[in-house]
Parts: sequence; C-alpha cells; structure tokens
Amino acid sequence: MDIYKSIQETLWKSSINIPVGDIYDMIEIWKSWYRGNVNDFHYYNVQLADGTTTECEMLTLNMAKKISEDFQKLLWSEKVKISLDDEKKTKQLWTVLDNKKNNFSIMFPQFIEKVFALGTGATIEYKDQDQIMIDYIDADLIIPYSYQNGVVTDMIVIDQFKEGKVCYTHLTYHDYKDGIYEVRHELYKSKDSSTLGKLVSFEEKFPKVKNPYKIQTSTPHFQILRPNIVNNFDLNSPMGLSIFANHIDKLKAIDKKYDSFTNEFDMGKKRILVDKSALRKNIVADNEGNISNVSYFDRNDKVYQAINGMEMQPIKEIDFNLRHQEHIESINAELNYLSAGVGLGQNYYSFDGVSMKTATEVISENSDTYRAKCNHQIMIKDLLYDLIVVICELQNIEFKEIKIEFDDSIIEDENTKREKAQIEVDKGLLSKKSYLMKYKGMTEKEAEEELQRINEENKIIMPESIDLMNGEEEETPEAEEDEE
Repeated sequence: MDIYKSIQETLWKSSINIPVGDIYDMIEIWKSWYRGNVNDFHYYNVQLADGTTTECEMLTLNMAKKISEDFQKLLWSEKVKISLDDEKKTKQLWTVLDNKKNNFSIMFPQFIEKVFALGTGATIEYKDQDQIMIDYIDADLIIPYSYQNGVVTDMIVIDQFKEGKVCYTHLTYHDYKDGIYEVRHELYKSKDSSTLGKLVSFEEKFPKVKNPYKIQTSTPHFQILRPNIVNNFDLNSPMGLSIFANHIDKLKAIDKKYDSFTNEFDMGKKRILVDKSALRKNIVADNEGNISNVSYFDRNDKVYQAINGMEMQPIKEIDFNLRHQEHIESINAELNYLSAGVGLGQNYYSFDGVSMKTATEVISENSDTYRAKCNHQIMIKDLLYDLIVVICELQNIEFKEIKIEFDDSIIEDENTKREKAQIEVDKGLLSKKSYLMKYKGMTEKEAEEELQRINEENKIIMPESIDLMNGEEEETPEAEEDEE
C-alpha cells in the first residue's frame, strides 16, 4: 500500500530500513475475507436472457470470521488462570489487567481472534498519569524493523488521524537494545492518508507526552503475537500469517456452493406458464345485466409466468427437482477440506441446510485439533509471561513465579472416552455395533459379523436332561424312605 512505501522511502533517508514488502497488501485481503465482503469476489455480473447484465451479491458463510472465532475459543476461555506466587500479589496484578480501561478479560480474547485473522498483533504497556495501560495493536499498524529468529526488538506503530482537510501520521518507535527500552515519537502532515508528508513538531501537538522516553528493563514494554505457523508468503518477514491465508480458494469454493444452494430454491420455484392473453380481463354480465371485468388469474401471484405463443394451449406447470442434498454434501466436503487445512481436523464443521454448526464433542489428546491448540498456545503463553513481567515492573509488584494455566476441560484422552462408551453400552444408551465401529475401527459389515460370532460363542445350549452322575441316578430322600 502507498502509505507503507511512503514510510519506507522517508525512513530510508534516516538510515532506517523497513522491509515492508507485499505483506500489507496481503493483510488487506485477509481483512476483507474476515469482514466477509470481498469486492472482487462477492460482487459479480450476470447476463440475463435479454442480453442485459445485472450486478449480484454472492451470499457467504463467512468462514474466515468463524475460523478466527473458533481458534480464539479453543485457545482461550474464562477458565484460564494467571497468578503470581502470592494471592495478594495476584489481586494487584488483576486490578491492573481488568480495570475499566484495560478490560483484559474481554479485550485479550478479541485480540487473539484478530491476530488469527490478520496474522499479527502487538500489546504495548505504558503509564498514563500513574495508571498502567495496555494497548492492543492490529497487524496493519505494526512495522517491525529489527528482529532476530522471529523475535522483534524494534518496531514502529502507525496512527493516522484527520483535522479538517489535513491528515496527520503519528509514528511511534519502540526500540530495545542492551537492556534499554526507548520510545520516540514523530508527527507528519499531508493532504491525504496515502503519503507520509512533511515532518512537523510532535511536541506542539502533544506537549504532555515525554519524547523520547527511556527506561532500563529486562523486558521490552511490547510483545508480538502470531499464529505458530510459518509465513510462506515472505519467509524473511517477522510478520505472521493469517490462519486462513493459504485457504482462500477453499473459502471461495464454500461461498460459491452456499450461494448456489440458496439460489437453487429461488430458481427452482414452481411456475405455471400461461399465455399473455389469459391475463386480459373479460367482460361478464350477470343475470341482471350488470357488466364487470373479471380476471381469472391473480396478477400478484408469483407462480404464474405469462409468455407469448401459448394460444389455445392448456396452462403448463413447471416444477423443478431441487438438488438440495447434493449441495449440502458438497458444502460439507469443502468444510472438511477447510477445517483440516487450518488445523482443526476433519468434521469440525457441518452444514445441515439451515445453519453451519461447530463440533461440540470433547477433543482427544491425539487429535489434530488438540495438537493445533497446544502449538498455538506456546506463542500466547510467551506473550502473557512478558506482559505480566512488564506490568509487575511498572506496578512495583515483586514476584518469584508466574503461573499460566490454560483450560483443558475440552480435552479428554482416548481411554476415558472408551470407558464412558462402555458404560453407555451397558446402560443401553449405545449399541454394541456403534461401539465396535467407532472405537474398534470396524466397518458396519465387520461389526455385524463380529457381533454374530460373539453371540454364537455365548450361546448356552441346555439339553432336556443333563447326566450329572455319569449315568447313575441320584437317589432322592423320598426314594430312600420307600426302600426302608
């Protein structure tokens, strides 16, 4: 985009090299899919029978938004525990995190969702009039320019605002080197938001902001979060990759099929063809000679379609067969490709013709979903640890230990699932056939054959009489009495 190239050219003169590349163009694409409205895809022209064209809007399941939401729910919940080594210190920490301005319990999950949608995000901690603040920065406002092994040590945050016809661009430099964290501010003025423009006095516009600001610290007062996947669009960039960046084609396929599914009901409506002459009103006189115009068809009934060339012909009914199930199966196939591609595993989503549903069953420890969860939580835990260190430093909270415990209540190992299933079989809530198919991996035919073998082995054949005494009759007490 133009503003990033303008910043790159201006800062290059000051010996600051920022490799913006094409990543910011990609972020705009990811943002449009996350928004659910892509101009060059969801709006298209259709040629009508008379040769004219009309613009149509494609319906969408907005799976980019849904995937980002579901990763956030998978990785974070209200059950996540963040604590220090002392209860009193923990309360002090949460007083900062969850005050009305920081609103951590609400803002941090939303921050995770946007990071997975746009590929990158940053948190920044600072003091404003003795109150510790946390800012959550979106990907398109971050420009890293010094980093090693993916760890960003220097970055620029962009902020643009307008006053009348003048556009201001505020650049904030966050630099960390040799234990010194420095924040510097620059202000530029231009006629539009696409160019950086002329450097003006920052102090005149923001006289209360200290510029520059330096502090000695073990941890920079900013953190970068990315999904834990490789940026294959730019291998050398420290910017992250949207979770659906490599699956835009699948998002397109899903929306095309969903749009076709909905159009199937519109195009497949029942219609009755009549000649146009049948729509004319006829003059009819009643028994008293009163004349009135009578129409035999309701002009407002959409089922009738008047055409030329059907004179003296009976009306013709057209009732299309809807390809309802074929569309549902096709959409579900695409949903499986998508969920497996982003790391959520097969059958995470399903479409039933009414709505799109998300799997709610417990996740097993050997599933793709569980592995994706653990993989991405590494990045979140690293960010949280540094963020808490900075807050404790700014708030003068001395601590010995930071505990971050994620919610694993949705995780269940395979043995536990089998034990529950066995109990359900015993109680008659699950068939033996279903158990063999799900937990033994048998086909329906194999399960039926196995159950037949089990039944044959368990048969107890009781003859009419069983010789328990090797052919000798057992004497009963009554027989003994008779002998006496």
